[in-house]
Amino acid sequence: MRLQEIIGIVREYFFLALIAVIVLGIIFFLGYFIVYRKLFGGKKRLAKKQLLLRGLFIGYVIMVIGVTFLNRGPSYHGGMDLSFFSSYREAWYSFSVRNWQFVYLNIFMFVPFGILLPLLHSRFQRALWTIGTASLSTLSIESVQLITGYGNFMVDDLFNNLLGAIIGYSIIMGFITIKEKGIKRSFFYFSPLLLVVILFGSMFTYYHLKEFGNLSIVPNQRTNMANAIITMDVPLDDHRRTVPVYRAPSYTKAIADEFVIDFFKRMHLDTLNMEVIYYQNEGIYWIRGEKTYNIWLQFLDGSYRYSDYSFFDGDKEPKDVDEETLRQNLTKFGIDIPQVSQFQKVDTGTYEWMVDKKVIENQLIDGSLTVNYYNDGTVKEIDNQLITYDKVRDIQIKSEQEAYKEISDGKFKYYSENKMIKTLHIHKIEVSYYLDSKGYYQPVYAFHSTVDGKDMTILIPGI
Repeated sequence: MRLQEIIGIVREYFFLALIAVIVLGIIFFLGYFIVYRKLFGGKKRLAKKQLLLRGLFIGYVIMVIGVTFLNRGPSYHGGMDLSFFSSYREAWYSFSVRNWQFVYLNIFMFVPFGILLPLLHSRFQRALWTIGTASLSTLSIESVQLITGYGNFMVDDLFNNLLGAIIGYSIIMGFITIKEKGIKRSFFYFSPLLLVVILFGSMFTYYHLKEFGNLSIVPNQRTNMANAIITMDVPLDDHRRTVPVYRAPSYTKAIADEFVIDFFKRMHLDTLNMEVIYYQNEGIYWIRGEKTYNIWLQFLDGSYRYSDYSFFDGDKEPKDVDEETLRQNLTKFGIDIPQVSQFQKVDTGTYEWMVDKKVIENQLIDGSLTVNYYNDGTVKEIDNQLITYDKVRDIQIKSEQEAYKEISDGKFKYYSENKMIKTLHIHKIEVSYYLDSKGYYQPVYAFHSTVDGKDMTILIPGI
């Protein structure tokens, strides 16, 4: 989710909250002046500060309801995740902005809660009252999400919401204490905020200082292997080996823009009004007009998908063609296919070149290139995942026995509701590669297996 999308959601529910507060305010003032003051002759005057704070709190509650319920449909996810810090592990291993956003937003969402309650009533200036109320509130939200199917019940969400409330409480109490007792006495209240900033800052500093990135294949919680029956067709080597680490041709946004502009100019397209949507590690480029073109480019490895949407025209149909004609057609896009590639027909008009980890001197070529050819003599779709990686250095990796130990301990990704395996049969073990979060092609062990009757390749980090 991009920052603009988050701002859009906040803006949408801010205006919803504003309208609701205005409507409720009108109803309240009509009741106060007409019913209370005129009909009953009431004399008690309204405290403007309390009215403002209550209005802010009501608006805040409406925004929270909007974000946690109205922003998603029923059965959005449903289910429970009782693994503590699983969202942090998921964000760390993938190092995805989207996953970190979920962590941050769940913290920030309850910061206003901790700020407003102590201002609304003096009893909430006692930590027990604010933290207790925050705990009940977030527990209620998670429980209703579970019951209604509007989200997951997540222990991490409870923790993050409560942490946000504590930070909010510490901020407002810190300022109250500064006013009443001075800066020294207020330091204690600011310590939760400082601790969180230091912890997150240290974590991100460590990530940027370490050589290689993180691997998204590492699980955020273990698979249950307690009752699993494991069999193998191959023996396990207990010796560590030395293999190369490679680097993908990663792009910055500026270099990616240059690549796409050059790509479109080869097709004699005007890029002056090109639309670009940026995400953390990818960019989506559009040229719209009488004909529409699109490139979805991955910054980490330079892979991309290209589409010429004229294939939707009624007279355009896939057509078979020979390999040489395809190669000549692709040179117009600046694509030079390695001679070591294996060519095959996938379907009518759909062809693929594949290279399986071919080492040529200090480079590794791996992946596939798929194209769709049409009856007007043009290629209208390209999925270029055929990447040439440069060697970085040799590195010692764990043994097959050590990698297998991680499988027997359940330290691998397995997509299942109960995370439980009954039978696992390993057919083959090989060293493969997987792209990490910094664009390095890291060695991993690939265990080609049958898990509960289904074929599956289990990947274990080699480093």
